[in-house]
Amino acid sequence: MTQTEFSAGPNQSIVVYLSPDTGVEIDPAAFYGAIAQDAETRAASGWRIVSTAAVPVRHAGSFLGREGSGYETKVSVAVVYAKA
Repeated sequence: MTQTEFSAGPNQSIVVYLSPDTGVEIDPAAFYGAIAQDAETRAASGWRIVSTAAVPVRHAGSFLGREGSGYETKVSVAVVYAKA
């Protein structure tokens, strides 16, 4: 997972977490577990999560002409952190 961080004004930051595209279905528990682990590290410095938003980035192609089949293979999650 990669992270890109943006300053969003005093005591506020937006971090975009992006999963790699491995071509297999995303495991939400593992992905959000990694975000929670990062948030726990940030909490030690006074940062806390204010909001999150998820955006699917890549969808697996259809299988044998069945449109809409497949699953998400890549996702990004934006997390807004604020410092207390």
